[in-house]
Amino acid sequence: MPRPRHLGTITVRLPGEMSRLRHMILYVARRCYSAKYFGAIKLNKIIWKADFDAFAARGVPVTGREYRRQKLGPVLREMKRLHTEMLIEGAIRVERREFGEDIVEFRTVAQDEPNLSLFTTEDLSFVDEAISHYWEMTGQESSDGSHGVAWRTRANGDPMPYELSLLSDRGLGAAQEKRLTDMIARRRTQTL
Repeated sequence: MPRPRHLGTITVRLPGEMSRLRHMILYVARRCYSAKYFGAIKLNKIIWKADFDAFAARGVPVTGREYRRQKLGPVLREMKRLHTEMLIEGAIRVERREFGEDIVEFRTVAQDEPNLSLFTTEDLSFVDEAISHYWEMTGQESSDGSHGVAWRTRANGDPMPYELSLLSDRGLGAAQEKRLTDMIARRRTQTL
């Protein structure tokens, strides 16, 4: 059993923990090869969305890796180092694609097959949903979409624990708002 990882206040144990991210990069790169846009930003955002959506829904992320807040959104702490290692090993390659005069994309292309035995069907469904969510988006649109309340509560370089996935950018519904208002009123009368 892998050593527990401490992500915020939640301890997560995931099988094959050290290679989960590597194989997730390969999986996402293979699935997104035919996408019109798929650069480094979008790769990060897909994995982030899958991890945080999975944690919000079931209390367990897909990769279990740590995230940091950066200018363009949440980023896997070890992504740059791991991506470079995978390039050197030949597990991936990077294609340069130009869109117009001033937009250049560096697309990760998987050279190796991902080991999907590390993931459950449910894990992969969160990843596939994230891929579908970002499919038509550019890197900039993907980045902008990751700047929700969880990102705004942090400074660049700060950890982004999985518990942040429980925060919502949606307003309260009428029933939630009434419940909160009633709770505040009760507490006020208790303190008088």
